[in-house]
Amino acid sequence: MNYQPLELTTEQFETFVKTHPKGDLLQLPAWGAVKQATGWTHQRVAVGTADGQPVGVALLLFKKVPKLPFTLCYAPRGFVVDYADKDAVTALRDVTIAVAKSQKAIAIKIDPNIDRDEDPTLLTEMMALGFKHNGFGGGFDHAQPRFTMETNLEGTEKEIFDGFHSKFRYNVRLAERKGIVCYEASRDELKTFAKLMVETGERDGFSVRGLAYFENLYDNLRPNGDAALFLTKLDAAKALESTEALLLQADRELTKIHRQLEKETTEKKIKSLNNRLEQTTAQIDKAEKSKTELMAIAAKYPDGVILSGGLLTLAGRRSYYLYGASSNEYREFMPNHLMQWTMMQYAKAHGALTYDFGGVSGSTDPDDHYAGLYAFKSGWGSQMVEKVGEFDYVLNKPLYLLLETGLPILKKLRKKFRR
Repeated sequence: MNYQPLELTTEQFETFVKTHPKGDLLQLPAWGAVKQATGWTHQRVAVGTADGQPVGVALLLFKKVPKLPFTLCYAPRGFVVDYADKDAVTALRDVTIAVAKSQKAIAIKIDPNIDRDEDPTLLTEMMALGFKHNGFGGGFDHAQPRFTMETNLEGTEKEIFDGFHSKFRYNVRLAERKGIVCYEASRDELKTFAKLMVETGERDGFSVRGLAYFENLYDNLRPNGDAALFLTKLDAAKALESTEALLLQADRELTKIHRQLEKETTEKKIKSLNNRLEQTTAQIDKAEKSKTELMAIAAKYPDGVILSGGLLTLAGRRSYYLYGASSNEYREFMPNHLMQWTMMQYAKAHGALTYDFGGVSGSTDPDDHYAGLYAFKSGWGSQMVEKVGEFDYVLNKPLYLLLETGLPILKKLRKKFRR
């Protein structure tokens, strides 16, 4: 079919991305605004039918190559199009080339939101259109992770929760018992989140974004409901109430067991009662220790203490755990587990069908450098999804080859591509 370039409003473009099966956060118009504040420029392109029905769109980001009057063009998780419709892909390629040339782009990079095994003919067809595939490298060898962990949110909340690893379900409940509450926070509390990020970076040894970045991201995505900040708080007073109720119930159970033991004569039933007595006594001892601990915490933090935070983003049917941070204090209370479950519930309630935990290396080897990352992300009933990877359309071959061989420059640019 003959498709032509279209001029879409911001709202039309956004709706197309959010409702398309290949749509992604990084293709929303607001993402272009997010990147603009960090030195990028952006343009939107679209193609469709003669009567104005869009069939494909792309958010194009441009980054100036240091010390040269050229740019690199990148459509993160784009194009957003049905790749089975070759005419639509071709039309989108052509309009992108025209815009990229006007910006003196050396190459156009795309990394479609397509699983590797989804279309066995895709590589051949993209090569026929002039694209170069950059191979099936490891999870973090490209601008965006090639392997991600995603939890399906299409079932009931009970079905989703039951799909978690048993230890993760236990940790969610443990956090609640320990007085952890998770709530949607205000923009002002981004300051608290940014401080937690600094603490996390110092603990885990990585560089972190500053407050201005998170405010920029939130301010651009929040107006359309595509970003939410969550914080967890240790409310020791609430946990003390729960512990006192548990102790009262256990004391009643203990009294009941003693009365039954006084009357019972059957050896088998006496043995059973003694087992219950032992279990209840242990429960009381544990609760008493917890009560002592919670009283000390309540005295130290009478208004509670923030322990972790997460930035959740949404794009129609997809949701993303974009950034997370946590305090060094009371990590054994498992605040992050309750936070993840709360964010999933929020995402589901706002129409998301998947919850994206972000990238992993692609290896399930327990000796892998990123094994801990995989272990945490896989505990949520998630599946590892392998993307097809990057394609480059070369516009200036000599400079492109120079960039390909100038690895330090290329690696630096790739880091800038990442969300």
